[in-house]
Amino acid sequence: MKLTIGTKLLTAFLLVSLFVAVAGGVFYYYMNKVNDSYSNLIDQQVSVLAATKDIQILVLQQTNDLRGYLLTDDASFLTSLQSSNNLLNKRVAETELLVTHPDTQTLVQELARLNQQFQQQSHRMLDDYETFRNQENTLDFFKSEVLPIGKQLSPLAASISDRQEQLIGEGIVHNEKVVNWANSTTRLIGLIAFILTLSLGFFISRQITGNLNRVTNVISSVKTGYNASEGLPRIEIRSKDEIGAIALSFNEMATTLDKYSAFERDKTWLETTIAELVTMVQGVHDLNSLAQLFITKITPLTGASLGVFYIRSSAGGRMHLTKLASYAASSSGTVKNSFQFGEGLVGQAAADNRAIILTAVPESYIPIRSGTGEALPASIIIMPVQFEGQVAAVIELAAFTPFTPIQMELLNQVLNHLGITIHSIAGRMQIEQLLQESQALTEELQCQSEELQLQQEELRGINEKLEEQYRNSEQKTKELELTKLQLEEKASQLALNSQYKSEFLANMSHELRTPLNSLLILSDILSNNTEGNLTAAQIKYAHTIHQSGNDLLRLINDILDLSKVESGMIELYPDEVQLRSICELAEQQFSPVADKKGLSFRTELDAGLPPMLYTDEQRLMQIVKNLLSNAFKFTSHGQVKLRIQQATSSMLEQASRTAPLLSAIAFSISDTGIGIASDKQNLIFQAFQQADGTTNRKYGGTGLGLSISREMARLLSGSIIVESVEGRGSTFTLLLPDTDFRTQEQALPLLVDTAAAAYDVTKPDELPLIESYPSDLPIKKEPSDMSGRTVLIVDDDMRNIFAITSALESRQMNVLFAENGREGIASLQQHPAIDLVLMDIMLPELDGYDTMRTIRSMPQYASLPIIALTAKAMKDDRDKCIEAGASDYISKPIGLEQLFAILQHWMCR
Repeated sequence: MKLTIGTKLLTAFLLVSLFVAVAGGVFYYYMNKVNDSYSNLIDQQVSVLAATKDIQILVLQQTNDLRGYLLTDDASFLTSLQSSNNLLNKRVAETELLVTHPDTQTLVQELARLNQQFQQQSHRMLDDYETFRNQENTLDFFKSEVLPIGKQLSPLAASISDRQEQLIGEGIVHNEKVVNWANSTTRLIGLIAFILTLSLGFFISRQITGNLNRVTNVISSVKTGYNASEGLPRIEIRSKDEIGAIALSFNEMATTLDKYSAFERDKTWLETTIAELVTMVQGVHDLNSLAQLFITKITPLTGASLGVFYIRSSAGGRMHLTKLASYAASSSGTVKNSFQFGEGLVGQAAADNRAIILTAVPESYIPIRSGTGEALPASIIIMPVQFEGQVAAVIELAAFTPFTPIQMELLNQVLNHLGITIHSIAGRMQIEQLLQESQALTEELQCQSEELQLQQEELRGINEKLEEQYRNSEQKTKELELTKLQLEEKASQLALNSQYKSEFLANMSHELRTPLNSLLILSDILSNNTEGNLTAAQIKYAHTIHQSGNDLLRLINDILDLSKVESGMIELYPDEVQLRSICELAEQQFSPVADKKGLSFRTELDAGLPPMLYTDEQRLMQIVKNLLSNAFKFTSHGQVKLRIQQATSSMLEQASRTAPLLSAIAFSISDTGIGIASDKQNLIFQAFQQADGTTNRKYGGTGLGLSISREMARLLSGSIIVESVEGRGSTFTLLLPDTDFRTQEQALPLLVDTAAAAYDVTKPDELPLIESYPSDLPIKKEPSDMSGRTVLIVDDDMRNIFAITSALESRQMNVLFAENGREGIASLQQHPAIDLVLMDIMLPELDGYDTMRTIRSMPQYASLPIIALTAKAMKDDRDKCIEAGASDYISKPIGLEQLFAILQHWMCR
């Protein structure tokens, strides 16, 4: 039977369509299989990989948090530990649901079991620690029972991660094989279809002319390996017959195949690119490398020619975006390095948490440059990178052509994964920083322990009897508390050491102040030259002795102050302090010093400051005086300036390590002196240290002032920072919080500083209440006020008796003395005309406390003025003296003016 053209073409079309359908079906089947495999790699395997990376970080974090709490007893580590445990349990549970490979499931189950065992052991250890507070046993338990489990978790999680990376690699290789096989099969079927088409064309070529030749030529031109991006060719339709219908059908088929091929190509490219980018950033461990690697890869992938990567950061409580990396950016500095949230389009995209696209770029924008020229971009996109709804970074891309939908989709999906990666790397970096800080803290604790041991050795060398008592007490403590935990034993030992240190300081204070008392009194009498029988040189010698004694007294007071600061016994009296009064007091005290040295001294109080600051005025002035004294001491020409201002952000940032403050008042003392080398700026805050620390140094002093000032600043919830250039001067700045800490839940302890309040007057309940007078009370020097009065001195040191007697007799007073309490009571009974008693505390046989109690028990002496004298000047001495019956209290060494003022007050009242 003779076939018509339509039948022939229909037959040929059906055969070609069959082979094309087979090729398309095969291609579609394997492409779906590849897509499903890549989806599994991205959605499941990559998710498991990310989860195991998080597990490794969280395992290290929970171990560090547990160690940090045991070392510092800081409750914030417990909060961080609970958060790490919860998130780790969640990640382990997610991983168990995601893994499918039997080997990986076994590893995950082992990880879950070890993690549960670690947390159970941790809770048990923390419960025991909260019950017994034995830090050493707890640390031993942590090292022997808990830490070995924790050390198994991280390698196990790493093994799971390695296995997942291996599965991903095997999946990729398998997919490549499937794609290659599908391509080979499709090419084979296409080749068969091509040969069949040529055969049918040749068969009917003799019968079909004109349009049929055109159709045949077009179909013949379709070859295996054609450029899929250009699509299949189209046939020009010039007739409406069967050939025209064939041409129309061919064109429709070509259109359908082109659309399908483009869709599958874009989808495959998208999934492959996403998987490549996610895998690429897995091994990055710092944000700089991540930013540079990502912007370098994503910019050409999206068809852009310029790219910038901004990371979120915070400073002074405000959020910023800082440039971390760029692609093809010019070195001329036209790309801005930072934005605040809401500043510019970059800051606005971060503030709104949405993408911004520009398609009409103004001429003022930065051009894209190459070696052959430059041109403005046609399209700019600014997209935020999110993690859990928060902006972590922002990228900006510029291209010569508009961004396509597939490029936009790539950006959206990749940036979601990028946010997780940024958070993971930032967390890892934070953990590394915490680990470094923990190591530094451990070293500091070790240094403090060594210093404590050194102090113990010095105490044993000074007083062997005290060491023997300590050993006996330690032995008895071990025998009585054998069943107690080792931590309680160490706490008891530390408390005992502190007590011995306090007793040692008190005894040393007494032993130093007792001879110093007579030295100061006698040298003061000589320097006054009341009898006029000394030469000018002798008066100068006496004045020098008196001044040296005062220097020694200041050294003793500084050592006691430093000891009280270190032992936590320093005392604060917070109240409202006028900032203007700080300037006035500084001018009153240091203007004469400036005039004497020929220096310029001025004070500044910035506008806009609150008129008052709530703090301890005495401690504040002590710090300011120390800093001003140092400034004048180390400045030989130029000026010294005190400026009170609002603390700048750089000041707050510099002080953040010692005293994190949101806002503060800054007391800056600047000078044009010798300055401090950068390598010695931390050394000068240590006790007995100066920047000029050589044996032949030019400047005197003990080096305790800055150490005491720094500790005082910490007690006031502040900090001291220093900026200095050697040879050009220094600026020491005291930062104090400008908030009213009267509203804080934990009020500062209010104690009494005996060294500073040595001349306050306090009366027992049974005596008339007399107002306290300050140490600068005007002194009446007329001898008639106290001449002829009788004073009894009870002291076992003849040097003090001689010195005080000489001073009192210079005022025409009668002086009796006794060397112990029993002799003092006898003298009172033998001489009823005694007007006042000066009572030393540390006396043989009967000490000053018992002597005063005995005297007060006698009705005839109930109102007799008794002035207590002590050289210990420790914390509770004043209260003990008043409680024992003293009318007043004086700390040795005694100043003659203060002594005469107190005597005049009590004998002439």
